[in-house]
Parts: sequence; C-alpha cells; structure tokens
Amino acid sequence: MEDKTTVTIKAVKEALDFIETTWGDWDGDLHDFVANVISEETVTQFDVQHLLDALARDEHVDGIETLYVNKRGSNYHIKVKR
Repeated sequence: MEDKTTVTIKAVKEALDFIETTWGDWDGDLHDFVANVISEETVTQFDVQHLLDALARDEHVDGIETLYVNKRGSNYHIKVKR
C-alpha cells in the first residue's frame, strides 16, 4: 500500500498531464488547481496544499518539474510550464 505522500504526488502528476494535454501552459489559484487534482477520494485539498507548500519552499519533487508555486500568505499562484 502506498503512503499518503506517494498517492498525492501521483495524483498531482496525473493532473499535470491533464493540464498540459488540455491547455499547455496554465496558471491559476489553489482552487483551480485542486479541481484538476482530485481524481482519487483519498487525496484531499489539504494533501495537495502540503505538497504545494513544499514546492513553494523550492523543494524538489521528481516528476513535478513543470509545476511552479508562488505563495504569499495563504494565497497561491500556480503555473504549469511545459
């Protein structure tokens, strides 16, 4: 059984594939992004937020190199660049 972080990363990768295939480059806020991520009932908005916080701190996550997160206070600006 996969742990919570692994499941969340997998769901975010699937969302990135969907976004890149559908729109190419993309930007939006947390709620716009989460709407593309929640593909499994086990992944919550809080799980995605935790991962986005790590990316905002410039932590590297394999397979998510096209996702950029700028966090100011509780606001997120998220970009996907191919």
